[in-house]
Amino acid sequence: MKYYEILDVSPDATPEQIKAAYRILVQLHHPDRLQQSSPSVRQYAEERLKRINEAYTVLSDPAKRAKYDALYAHRTRRAAPSGYDAPGEPWPTPARKRRARQRTAEQTAYESAADEILRQAAEREAEAREAERQRRSAEARERERREAEEQARRAAEERYPRARPQGNELIVNFAPSVWTTLVRVPAGEFLMGSDPALDPAALAPEQPRHRVSVSEFFIGQYPVTNAQFQTFVDTARYQLPASLPTGQETHPVVNVSWDDAVAFCKWLSQATSRTFRLPTEAEWEKAARGEAGRIYPWGNEWEVSRLNGENMHGGPTPVGQFSPAGDSPLGLADVSGNVWEWCADWYAEKAYARRAGAVAHNPRGPADGEGCVVRGGAFDSSARHVRCAHRNWYYPFNARKNVGFRVVAALL
Repeated sequence: MKYYEILDVSPDATPEQIKAAYRILVQLHHPDRLQQSSPSVRQYAEERLKRINEAYTVLSDPAKRAKYDALYAHRTRRAAPSGYDAPGEPWPTPARKRRARQRTAEQTAYESAADEILRQAAEREAEAREAERQRRSAEARERERREAEEQARRAAEERYPRARPQGNELIVNFAPSVWTTLVRVPAGEFLMGSDPALDPAALAPEQPRHRVSVSEFFIGQYPVTNAQFQTFVDTARYQLPASLPTGQETHPVVNVSWDDAVAFCKWLSQATSRTFRLPTEAEWEKAARGEAGRIYPWGNEWEVSRLNGENMHGGPTPVGQFSPAGDSPLGLADVSGNVWEWCADWYAEKAYARRAGAVAHNPRGPADGEGCVVRGGAFDSSARHVRCAHRNWYYPFNARKNVGFRVVAALL
């Protein structure tokens, strides 16, 4: 048997080369790869594998290989018939020719089947590699998506201004160390306006007292301060007639018109992706006096020590200076005194009379008018003008030294 030819190596092949060739042939010719082939092909593969194993058993053993080499060399020296010039090969007899043709036919059938199996295996491997590539690509895309979301989340946390809920509050960060709190006002009814029988200071535009229902919302615990408004001026490059005062960062911003306050809300909404606006007159009053309809934020009795009013301090004071004594039932500071606060509504003197007799739901002022509502009174206001029900108005384009604002945020 021609062991070198079976293993497809040369007679001077090294042991490593013989071993490598054997491994390749065993993998290629193993019958398990031909499960779908005909019985004759599988039989040929089994016989072929036997010869491969026999060849390797001899050629991998130095002593057996040396003995085989000596025998193989002896056979190549045997004389060949006249005219046969194929040293090292047995001469072709009729029987050998028949066996050669038979082996050739069997080998061709086997090799065709083996090629088909290998082709199918190659296709499966290619499909598996493509599936693995797609899987890894999908994992990479998902990983990139998560990383992008995480980067966006971190950027949102680092970007100013930003707003984030915290329990029943909404925290708004304008810049490092510049922030404010908005408190949640629950939905429901409250008593809006004044009853002269209960409040002798009641004025005609505050009457009649009636029930109003408003939806849930957030409202600033404090008026907007100079520091907070300055971030808007710097970031949006907003132009004011005069610079904001220095050294009064925690004072409520004043000398801002209704238009300036609306521009601030639009900027804050765009920057935080959350809707901010001025409060409606009804929202402001509910947050200031609560559901029971207090005359002042703290109750029904006048106490000048609870607020900055009657010109006791000569100008605005830092927000929250009179907390908690002067706070509303929900904890809002400075809703009475300190500075008047712009509301979203246009002023209508007889608005209450038109909606008396039924519960008004989220009432708004008229579509336009001469002036916009201001509420709460200021540092130079009397006890009558700082009552929660008192109504006043100014031209929206005018900025005054005693008018500021606080903001409302819609629930998401």
